[in-house]
Amino acid sequence: DGPFMMPIVDKYSDMGTVVIGKVESGACKKGETLLVMPNKTEVKVEQIWSDDIEVTAVTSGENVKIKIKGIDDNEVSPGFVLCSGSNPIKTGRVFDAQVVMLDLKSIVCAGFSCIMHLQAMAEEVTIKALIALVDKKTGEKTPKPRFIKQDQIAIVRLIATHPICMETFKDHPQLGRFTLREEGTTIAIGKILKIAE
Repeated sequence: DGPFMMPIVDKYSDMGTVVIGKVESGACKKGETLLVMPNKTEVKVEQIWSDDIEVTAVTSGENVKIKIKGIDDNEVSPGFVLCSGSNPIKTGRVFDAQVVMLDLKSIVCAGFSCIMHLQAMAEEVTIKALIALVDKKTGEKTPKPRFIKQDQIAIVRLIATHPICMETFKDHPQLGRFTLREEGTTIAIGKILKIAE
C-alpha cells in the first residue's frame, strides 16, 4: 500500500505535540521514526489513537491522532505531512497541473494569483505559464493559449510562495487533487501532473 503518508489537518499541544489527520497510504506503529514534511524534521511516534482509542499501529484509511516527539507544535502547520523517512512525500514550489475552470469573473492569463487548497493546506499560487488547452471531447491539446476562460480545461505551470507537500495525481490521487479559490469562490479544480522543482 506504499509508504506511510498522513496529511496533518490539525494539531494541539497537550503534554507534547499531537497531530491529527487521515492516513492516506501505508502504515505506522508506535516507536517508529518518521519525517514531518516539508521541513524534513525527524520525529518519533510516542502514542497513537484511532477514533479516540489508543492503539499500537494504524493503516491506510484510518482517522488518527499521533503524539510525536522531536518537534515543537509551533513548527507544525495544517498541510504538513507526517511520512516515512525512506520514501517521503514530494515537496516543491513549481509544478504542472491540469485545471478545469469553473466560476470565473473574467479570463485567466499568466501572472494570475489565487489560493490553492490541497488537503488542509491553503497557499498562494501564481500561474507562471499556460502550457496548453485540452479539448473536453477529444482530449486534443492546443499549445500556448494566451488565456483560459470559464469551462475550459488547461494545463498550467503554477508556482507557490513556499514549498508545499504534494504528489502527482497518478501516484496518489488524494495528495494530487486541489481546488483554486479567489475571494472565497472555487474557481477551478485541478490535479497535479508533474512536480518541476
